[in-house]
Amino acid sequence: MSGSIISLNGRLDGTDISLPLADGRYVVGRSGDCDLVLTTPSVSRRHAVLLCTGGNVLVEDLGSHNGTHVNDVAITAPTPLRPGDTISFADVKLCYGTPLRRTTQVTIDPHLDTGGLAVPWEEVRPEQGKGQRKRAELFQVLAGAGDLLTVPRAPQELFEPILDLVEAAIEPERAILLLRDDRDSEPTIKASRLRCGDDHANLTLSRSMVSRVLEEKTSFLLEDGGGDSDLMQQQSIISQGIRSAMATPLFDNKHVIGILYADTTDVRRRYTRDELVAFSLLANVIAVALTHASYDAMEAEKRRLDTELDAARSILATIIPDDLPEIPGYEVCAHIEPCFEVGGDLYDVSVLPDGRVAVVVGDVSGKGLGAALLVSSLVPLLRAMLEAEADPAALMPNLNRQLWRTTGPTSYATLFVGILDPGSGHLVYVNAGHNAPLLLRADGSLETGVSTGLPVALVDDGDWRTASLDLGPGDLLTLYTDGIPETWRDEEHDYGEERFQALLTSLCGKGVDEVRDAALADVRAFRGEAPVSDDVTLLLLKRLD
Repeated sequence: MSGSIISLNGRLDGTDISLPLADGRYVVGRSGDCDLVLTTPSVSRRHAVLLCTGGNVLVEDLGSHNGTHVNDVAITAPTPLRPGDTISFADVKLCYGTPLRRTTQVTIDPHLDTGGLAVPWEEVRPEQGKGQRKRAELFQVLAGAGDLLTVPRAPQELFEPILDLVEAAIEPERAILLLRDDRDSEPTIKASRLRCGDDHANLTLSRSMVSRVLEEKTSFLLEDGGGDSDLMQQQSIISQGIRSAMATPLFDNKHVIGILYADTTDVRRRYTRDELVAFSLLANVIAVALTHASYDAMEAEKRRLDTELDAARSILATIIPDDLPEIPGYEVCAHIEPCFEVGGDLYDVSVLPDGRVAVVVGDVSGKGLGAALLVSSLVPLLRAMLEAEADPAALMPNLNRQLWRTTGPTSYATLFVGILDPGSGHLVYVNAGHNAPLLLRADGSLETGVSTGLPVALVDDGDWRTASLDLGPGDLLTLYTDGIPETWRDEEHDYGEERFQALLTSLCGKGVDEVRDAALADVRAFRGEAPVSDDVTLLLLKRLD
């Protein structure tokens, strides 16, 4: 809309917020010297900056604690804004675009009568070819709506053009677009426009009317009847100073996704049945466009995520080794199976400069891409530290500090770090909140290791001690993540530690590949058709006879 002032708009603690954006630099934060002050603890003192040049606006996070998001996606670099974008500074969400002349608040009242003229969709549809009965300008709007609304855009970018169409079609004093966030939810305002003063900024709608619009695809024409006893029943309209109003379903030919509403207080203006039908057809075009835009946005987001996942897979493929080093006198194998495209489990086996062998298994909090990103930073960091400091207890405080500083408050990792002397079979380890190591002796007995400290980055400071195991000829060391014992078949049954330990005992004397295959097959057989609920990782190290 040329000539309109672009601004950030929203509400905080019940107060309207609006920051007009001319060319310049605008700092957003909690500090009183910011251009936009957001007085909420979640916002950093200097949280983000807006850079405005020639009508273009970039938003950049200033290293805030809780981050800045555009359309619910965290930003890590200066990001351009488009009208309709939502910008979240921590948990304060504002909208970028033309300021609403007044934000309408809609209340749905179960006690109000519906009243008015009701036209079901089945009657609207057959009339769309009878243009001679309607005002020609309405159908010019309808003809132009298809071209305007089918241009690929994000759904929120359509809100202002939708209100432009409504204004061009029926010249309302107020127009409101209400959308459902999901198929069965209550509709909420996504955009509104008010041309008159504040005296009828708030609106109360009949619950029964809203239900019929949403559930029965019925359009309503409501008006002050000026003495007509039937129409005067509509106290909800009269008491709000409204002379004529229309409400119609946003029907995308499959589902009702919301409501389009318009009204006027002008005593000289009365909407007609023909206008209601045209308004309903316009709403149909709008609903189809919004649904297509939502599908396009989901496809674009899927493509973006697929690209990120492909990149994450490539990174993890170089970090998590497929080919493990040969260790004279030992055989070793490992398997990792993410429950999503990428996962948060990790393992590593590396030969240190002094000939000892580092054995690592871990599980970072969360799943999917976020967990994979933490793995991609944790494994190289740990390798570098092991190169310089082969005492696992000594390196843990530094590792903890590094991760604590660079991860969010809900990010942490359980971790087993062991250092094996291949000649003696002596294994010194730190177990930071991870599943206990299992040592299957050659005689069939099973020895369980211990926990020696908290998960890494769970707190800003911690204490870790070492423990040890000695691998004799024929002994098998089993390291794994909780995806194995916590595999579930239904809500009441999980695989469990006891079953896993019994299986290992039954496989005494077998090679590592055979043990791995049998263990994974047993887990899958137990799970059956239930979905995979967590990443599964297994690392086996056996000292040969």
